[in-house]
Amino acid sequence: MKVNLKRLSLKYRAKTFYFASLFLPKEVRKDIEILYIFCRFVDDLGDDQSFNKNESFKKLSSIKNDLKNYNSNCSIVMNFISLMKKHSIDSSIPTALVEGVCKDLNDVVIRNYSQLIQYSFSVAGTVGYMFCKIIRIKDKNQFFRGIELGIAMQFTNIARDIKEDILMDRIYLPQEIRTFKGKNKTKILKNKKIQKSISKDLLIFLEKTDEIYLNSWHGIYNLEKKYAIPVAIAAELYQRIGNKIRFYEGNVWNKRVYLNIFEKFFFSILTMFKLFIFKKQNIKKDIDEQIRKSLKFINAKIL
Repeated sequence: MKVNLKRLSLKYRAKTFYFASLFLPKEVRKDIEILYIFCRFVDDLGDDQSFNKNESFKKLSSIKNDLKNYNSNCSIVMNFISLMKKHSIDSSIPTALVEGVCKDLNDVVIRNYSQLIQYSFSVAGTVGYMFCKIIRIKDKNQFFRGIELGIAMQFTNIARDIKEDILMDRIYLPQEIRTFKGKNKTKILKNKKIQKSISKDLLIFLEKTDEIYLNSWHGIYNLEKKYAIPVAIAAELYQRIGNKIRFYEGNVWNKRVYLNIFEKFFFSILTMFKLFIFKKQNIKKDIDEQIRKSLKFINAKIL
């Protein structure tokens, strides 16, 4: 498989994250880029339509073995393994990410929030955890907040990309909150009434997502300022994508929702007020409890 590193980079593939990464200290920016490229490489193997599902599964299984053996013929994976060693990242964490992407190779229907939290931990909470390792976090509660932020961001992705996911036979919006319980993509994509009902369901979903963001901010407040600023900007901009979806009344069927450069600068300035001036809001304890309960399978040495 020929890999174009430029097409996997933050600057090329993740405009919001790239904007926030510009505020990171230089000493960790390179490591964050290596982490992102690895995550994007794995994610693309799950989405690449040029492979059949068996080919993708074999490639992902090969990466899992490489992680276990701390050796690979693939430069992207080997660079990441070097990063794992440098920051003492347990191989079970990126392995969980690869396993999460493997699940995407089958038709996806999420039944409830607990199932979605588990999936979101695999593909995004793990990234929050690894970011914490890279910036030398020691406090386990801070790791939980990093995982929580990753889950919140994944929820935003789910809301934004619902149409694209349905086209690939994936419905991440939990069945327990969906008015339309079916999974027939042709029926969904051709029926405006069903789309409107899903849009209304998205508004409820985004309210839940905002509560997870709120709790994750308690971790951001406790970071060193050199890390708190870029993480706060990333969190705020991503949450604002959800707010924009809400402004459009959940209509994500006609165009992709994103923030333009003016909005990114404006909300970044507001983030500074939120970080340094505004009063902290109280933690939603029921949200923490639900996430911890859903993630009870995680090894105690990790959380």
